[in-house]
Amino acid sequence: MAEHKTDSVMVASHIVLLTRVFDKSQGDVLELGTGYFSTLLLHWLATVAKRRVVSYETQKHWYERARRWQSEFHDIVFCRNLDEADFDQRHWGMVFIDHGPNSRRPTDIRRLADKCDYMVIHDTPPEWDDRYGYSAIWPLFKYRYDYAGMFPPTTVVSNFKDLSDIP
Repeated sequence: MAEHKTDSVMVASHIVLLTRVFDKSQGDVLELGTGYFSTLLLHWLATVAKRRVVSYETQKHWYERARRWQSEFHDIVFCRNLDEADFDQRHWGMVFIDHGPNSRRPTDIRRLADKCDYMVIHDTPPEWDDRYGYSAIWPLFKYRYDYAGMFPPTTVVSNFKDLSDIP
């Protein structure tokens, strides 16, 4: 594998793993943080598969961009304070973590660790642990697979599904 510089970030490096895990999962999908690539991809995958996606966004400008994808199978929710959101009151087939601020991610990962079959987490290179604090959440999971085919890497974790068939 080629070495990557941390200042040489590829856009949408999470798409390969996000698509793979969507195909393996069943049930509703939760997206924390909307974006140009993941939100549209999840929208179309859910529409074709007739599965529900719920996307939460805390930043107004990203919400305004994403809300055009509101549909029968896709809910776009603006929530300024995720502490007030109740997404941890149910079980999800898949959760995608890619929201801001960076320091918020471990909080929501903890909330959802036992509330989903699969959790896909973007931006997981070890050298970025000071940005995201992921080293504190890895022990919460029984299974882990790191996809480093593109930079920055993306990781899938689970407490319910063996990930040996992800690659």
